[in-house]
Amino acid sequence: GSAWVIDAPLNTAGNVLAHLKAEGLQAQRVVLTHGHFDHILDVQRYRAAGISVAVSPKERPILEAPQTQMFGVPYPMPVFEPDEELTEGDRLELGGEAWEVWEVPGHSPGHVVLLNRSRSLLVGGDLLFQGGYGRVDLPGASPEAMVLSLLRILELPDETRVLPGHGPETTIGAERPWLEGMLSNPRGVRL
Repeated sequence: GSAWVIDAPLNTAGNVLAHLKAEGLQAQRVVLTHGHFDHILDVQRYRAAGISVAVSPKERPILEAPQTQMFGVPYPMPVFEPDEELTEGDRLELGGEAWEVWEVPGHSPGHVVLLNRSRSLLVGGDLLFQGGYGRVDLPGASPEAMVLSLLRILELPDETRVLPGHGPETTIGAERPWLEGMLSNPRGVRL
């Protein structure tokens, strides 16, 4: 009967909250993988519904930046204080199953992913996509940190499913060939 909401993109709360109600689910928290505007613009609607928000404290500079103005997006940035901080090594429980919080900076300083080893499932935010990875040309991003974060997830088994913040799901095994090729020559990496 429990659920989490992962990230809070614009105009998603209405449908997600209706789905939770229809399924008889109680949302325990909104987990923000990172603080970029396209992942947080509906956060206040979830908070108004009484759902707490969890994010890495390392995302504070991103959350406080006028991102929507910088990118010419006609929406105000949500202003909020997180209810819960997510840090490396935290273990969260949902439905009796353990989820590990991994800090994987690169796309942003406090980017986190959630790993459920028993389900071989990684909720990956904007770390890894099908055939790509998160941008590292944004304020607070770091190509060097992205390399280390991508190397870290390559330690996971090939069958690990990845649910990215954008696009279709993939697996570590499907992405391994191009990632290993790219990361085997760090000087040649153009992140």
